[in-house]
Amino acid sequence: MRTPTRSSGAASVRLAALQRKPQRVTITVPGALVDKLHNRATVEGRSLSNLCAYLLESVMAGVADV
Repeated sequence: MRTPTRSSGAASVRLAALQRKPQRVTITVPGALVDKLHNRATVEGRSLSNLCAYLLESVMAGVADV
């Protein structure tokens, strides 16, 4: 019989991130930025939405909570 193990703090944070429900956000940005984002998404093989979510999460990971 296998005994349950306690998850580490990092593992529980990852689990919580996987369980969160996505939300929609609408923003307005300059056309030139849309073009750059679209081009990068195409090069990386991502959807525009996925790229924007990735970029926002990356930036916010480096910002202290207010």
